[in-house]
Amino acid sequence: MWNLSPAWDDEEALARVFRAAAPFPHLVFDDFVDQAALDDLLAALEEEPVDDCQGDIFWFEGSSPEPRTDAFRRLRDSFAEALAPRLSRISGKALSRADMRAYAYRPGHYLLPHNDHQQHVGRVLAYAYYLPSPEPPEGGELELFRCTMDGRDVVRTESAKIIAPVPNRLVVFEVSDASLHQVREVMAGLRASLAGWFYP
Repeated sequence: MWNLSPAWDDEEALARVFRAAAPFPHLVFDDFVDQAALDDLLAALEEEPVDDCQGDIFWFEGSSPEPRTDAFRRLRDSFAEALAPRLSRISGKALSRADMRAYAYRPGHYLLPHNDHQQHVGRVLAYAYYLPSPEPPEGGELELFRCTMDGRDVVRTESAKIIAPVPNRLVVFEVSDASLHQVREVMAGLRASLAGWFYP
């Protein structure tokens, strides 16, 4: 289902880009899959329900943490099978599985600055894959922050990189105490994505 671009074959080059990226290791990969694969994965999403999700730092629509349809479960599992071995070699971190949720950010939706690191959860890499939208979003960029640390505590931050939610773009980044990021508020349109984490 995930027919990856031939550019994924140069893992040594991708590893150099990943390690050198600032403010923390990450990759931004455009034209992630070919059009036929994109059509297939969009079809797999059609029946997966999403719910309104609100909390202290977020507001968006998202699917359940565990897929409710067989099609979406197969999509998640095939994504992990296609990417975990490659990303293990690129990042130097042993990965075996991934989770996946579908997200819809509409006007007013956001995700405030946070890192994804949680003790004893095992998240190694985070990812976001942006989908085509019938109403391309204004806003909704992924913002990465440079952090000054005192031990495990963040004592100062500054915006370091803005990544637009371009369709068929995959972003992968390292999970750590310093990997502070946010999804900027969507001002108009629809920001659609698949996102989650890779685990050992």
